[in-house]
Amino acid sequence: MEDCFLSLIDWMLAQATPLVVEAFERESSWDEGVLAGLEQLLTFFDKRPVRTRMCLLESMTLPPAVLESRAHLLGDLGLFVDERARMELSWERRPPATMPEVAIGAVLGLIRRRMLIGEAPPFVALLGPLAETLVAFYLGPSAAARAADRGRQRARALLDERVGAPKRRQVDEVPKLLRRANAHRMRMCVRYLAGNPGSSNNEIGEGVDVSHPGQVSVLLGRLLEAGLLEKDQGGPGRPNAWRLSPSGVEVARTLEHWRGSP
Repeated sequence: MEDCFLSLIDWMLAQATPLVVEAFERESSWDEGVLAGLEQLLTFFDKRPVRTRMCLLESMTLPPAVLESRAHLLGDLGLFVDERARMELSWERRPPATMPEVAIGAVLGLIRRRMLIGEAPPFVALLGPLAETLVAFYLGPSAAARAADRGRQRARALLDERVGAPKRRQVDEVPKLLRRANAHRMRMCVRYLAGNPGSSNNEIGEGVDVSHPGQVSVLLGRLLEAGLLEKDQGGPGRPNAWRLSPSGVEVARTLEHWRGSP
């Protein structure tokens, strides 16, 4: 059984790594290379969801010593991305030598978590959050926010191409994130912002009856990742201002027609 898992992992890495590297090297800047490489990786996973699940989740039951025998292959990919980032960074801005390992671990951890909670596949929907994570490690929060926006836009375009925009709007007007029974706070947040655009974190928390600032931030962050919100960064001493994105406006209209939804 261990040999079967290792053979599968070897095959997946051998197929996916050249796609990621070639896509990365076609781009003129490091952050665009990150987006292109991630897009290829996530598209590769979407075409092979069963094998991806076996590699990323079920293989975790193998003994650590067995998994460590393949860790260097992922490490090589992390070093590839890291080395090209350092070419664009001044000496003072370069991260510690352990960053490739940290970055690969963060990417795999995020994908695994989203698989466990049913938000992947489609894996390409994670393009925004993953791009934001990687870019933040090297270029900071401002560049990460821009990468996240580009990633979410690209992910929506890819999903529309796969199923057709009209059909997707009919089948998936309300994202899975909001259709869950325990997502009533998120639905309340969308409805609140439909009537109160430009609200701050504190105002939204009061409007949806969430008193803890951290919980409000998590709530808004998840909706932002889903492409339902837009955020205007507040300046020094000024709060953020939140509003629905065009997709969020459509979702809010659909929610108003739901019956029995909290």
